[in-house]
Amino acid sequence: MQHTLSFTHKNKKYISKPFDFETMCKINDAHNSGDTKGPLNICRGGVDYMFEGTDATQDVIDALDAGEHSRLCLELWSFYVEALSSKKTAGTAEEEA
Repeated sequence: MQHTLSFTHKNKKYISKPFDFETMCKINDAHNSGDTKGPLNICRGGVDYMFEGTDATQDVIDALDAGEHSRLCLELWSFYVEALSSKKTAGTAEEEA
């Protein structure tokens, strides 16, 4: 299943590119750096990355209110956790086989 983020700003709907390995790596790097704490800070760069190359320019993303930007970060965090969990489950199943 492909995961995307979306938001509406000034009556226009913006949809990100799909969550992918590169996005996961950006979040993982922020998560493991030790300098960044909490999913809202950890996923900030991932949200920006997911909208690169779309109609949602950085100015549009920066204009979002804190609540909407937080929602996008938390949604992205759930994609990341789901991806980690599925990899861990797959790895455990392979070890048991």
